[in-house]
Formats: sequence, C-alpha cells, structure tokens
Amino acid sequence: MSLRRVLFLFFVCVLAITVAGCGNSGSSSSGSAHIRVMNALVDAGPINVSVGSKTPVSGLGFEGQTLYQDVDSRNQEFKVGIAGGTSTIIDTTLSTSGDTKYTYVVYGTASAPTAQLLSDVITDPSSGLFQIRVTNVAFGSSGFDVYVTAPGASLDTASPNISNVTYGGSSGFTQLAPGSLQVRITLHNSKQVIYDGGTVTFADRISYDLVVYTKGSSTLVNATLFTIDNTGTGTLINSKISQFKLVHAAPSTAAINALVDGTVVLANIPYQNASSYETLSAGAHTVTVETVTSPGAAIATAQPPFAASTDTSIVVTGTPGAQTAVVLSDNNLPGTTGSARVRFVNVATNVGAVDVLVNFAKRVSALGANAASPYIELSEDTYAINFDLAGTTTVILTLPGVSVSAARTYTLYLVGTSGQLAGVLTRDD
Repeated sequence: MSLRRVLFLFFVCVLAITVAGCGNSGSSSSGSAHIRVMNALVDAGPINVSVGSKTPVSGLGFEGQTLYQDVDSRNQEFKVGIAGGTSTIIDTTLSTSGDTKYTYVVYGTASAPTAQLLSDVITDPSSGLFQIRVTNVAFGSSGFDVYVTAPGASLDTASPNISNVTYGGSSGFTQLAPGSLQVRITLHNSKQVIYDGGTVTFADRISYDLVVYTKGSSTLVNATLFTIDNTGTGTLINSKISQFKLVHAAPSTAAINALVDGTVVLANIPYQNASSYETLSAGAHTVTVETVTSPGAAIATAQPPFAASTDTSIVVTGTPGAQTAVVLSDNNLPGTTGSARVRFVNVATNVGAVDVLVNFAKRVSALGANAASPYIELSEDTYAINFDLAGTTTVILTLPGVSVSAARTYTLYLVGTSGQLAGVLTRDD
C-alpha cells in the first residue's frame, strides 16, 4: 500500500473519531449537566423526575435527596409526577450547561406544586472561611432570618448573618469562619426561633446550601444542608424543636394545666378553650394534665413523639373520673387562594359516630369518637354546620354562623355530652 493511501486512511479514521465524539456530546461526561434532586413537596408522597429522555429520580420520598446525576445539557424538559400515578404535576423547560452542577428542588403542595433549579456554580471561599447560601421553599412561610453562632450564644442582641429570605428566594453566599456552629432561624425582625439545627460542623473552604422547607407546621420549618462538592452530598438537619397546644373538651371539669416531664408549661385553660402553640424540644415527652383544683393529681397523660418541626394538639375529653387525652397530628398548611382549610374532630362523650354537614350538604361521614376528619377546603364565608347522628338525619348540634377566612387553617371540635353539646372552633395556623 502506498504511503499516500496509508495517510489517507489515517486521517479518515481520525475524522470519524472526532465526529463521533462531537455528535455524542449531549450524553458524554464533559457535555452533561449534573443535577441532584430534593423532594420538599410536603403532602404528595414519593415523586418521579425526568429530564429530557432521562429519569434521574424514581420514587423519591418526602425529604429525600439524591447525589448529582448526569443529564443532557442545554434546553431540557423537566417533568415531575407522583410515584404510582400517571399524571404530570410539573412540566417545564429549563436550560442547563454542560459540566455544570445544579440542585433541583420540588416543593409546595400537591395542589400547588412548584420547583426551581439552583445553580451550584461557585467561587471557592478563601482559606479560613466557608460560605453558605439559604433557600426558602417552606410553603406558606413569610421571610425569615438566619443566625449562625457559637453554640448556645444568645440571640437577644445579635444581628442575623442572613436576613429576610422570602418564600421561593435564595440569599447570596455569606462567608464565615468554620467550626462547630449553631444554626437557628427566626421570623424576620423577630427573635422567635422557628428552627434550631443544633451544632453543625462547617469545614474550611467548603460551600453549602441550606434548603429550608415545611413539614406542615404553622410556623416551624426544617432544613437540609447540601454540600457543593463533586458528588452532591447532603445531610438532613432536623430541627431540635416541635410545638403543641392543649384543648379542654372535658365537660364538668375545672380549668386544666399541662405539665411536660413534670414541669407546668400551660396553665388555667377553661372548658371549651384552647391554648396557643407552645414550643418544646423535639422527641418523646410525657404530657400530664391536671385540674387547677387538684394540682398533682393527673386526670390524663399522653406521650406523643413530637417530631421535629411539627404541630400537635392534645385534646382532653371525657367526664370526671374518665378523662383521656387524644393526640392529633396537625397539618397547618394554608389553603388554596381564596379558601380556608377545616377539619372536624369528634370528642363528644357518649354520642357515637357523627356526620358533618356544611350548608346542609354532607362533607364528612361516620366520624367516630375521638377521631379527626381529613382537612377540607371551604371558600371564605360564613357557614351553617350541622352534626347528625351517623347515617341518620337526626341533628344533634346546629352551628348557624361559623366564619372562616381565606388562607387560614381551623379545627372545629364537637364537645360535651348528649343534650349539652357545643362546637369549639380553633384557628391553628
């Protein structure tokens, strides 16, 4: 074979390899975008996420997160669906760059889902510093402030390190000295702590993204700390706090106090009334209820789990000598635009199951004793609400003027004994 022929074949091979490499750049490591996903969609369960022709996430549970996954770059269709379902709840086209890292956060609620793509392109912090960005995806929240301090430091005169991170927004990166530090979040321009991550170790010259989300509390939030590194590691940093309220629904019982692990935290709650939420450390506690007339004599006890960043209602019901504590997990997310969310709780004594009619239409069937209904949405208005014996048209209580406001969450309790029933409406958000 002539030298000219050999050289010709060599250049053809080189050209073929080069063209093949260019033509496959969308799926090669150098041409791919790198995306990790977090599911902060509070009430929808596991999700699937597809990006273009690829599905980097399947069955990712609430609070779940992935490492970086390779997907095709440039304009790609991002689709989110509920695992096990057939419908798509988010469908949008986003632009990504090759060999660039992103965090894709799905949040909101099943009825109002949304997502955003955060760029993890950074400039490394200087030696002796780390940097942190905070993203607020806590549905229903207002702005909040973030404090990163020495463990146990007072916030009374401290200024926030990051201020007024509003819903759907992210702060810029703030550089701080590394070490073991306490992360706390307060309502904006307030010292009311709504998140306490405890002591977290931040490393020198590392960048972090604190993604803050809701678990359904009226005020409390939770967080995941993402590291912006080569793999996309992240750590769920559960808050150290929870909150609960006490509802007095025990007829013929004097005002009550609530003790947590032996210490009085709520006092003098009269019949047919409820306290506001009280913060306590997350985790198991013993809640003891006593009357103000017989301090030290427990009439009811409960040991709820008090999960991080959640709301709990403890309802005392029953007649004297037979009182009990009913524990309810509260979901205090706001309703859709123009609507309130309402649940019904049957803690009446010796009445049995009831049906609940709103403006004379049945909305809840056979609500048993000491049970709560699912939340329903009602437009802002005033309603006639009837409680009927289950499966009959026998009305046992009529409430002709129950008013609810949009974007609020309520519980309507049926309390008392047959012939002496009442409704107690609490606003829980």
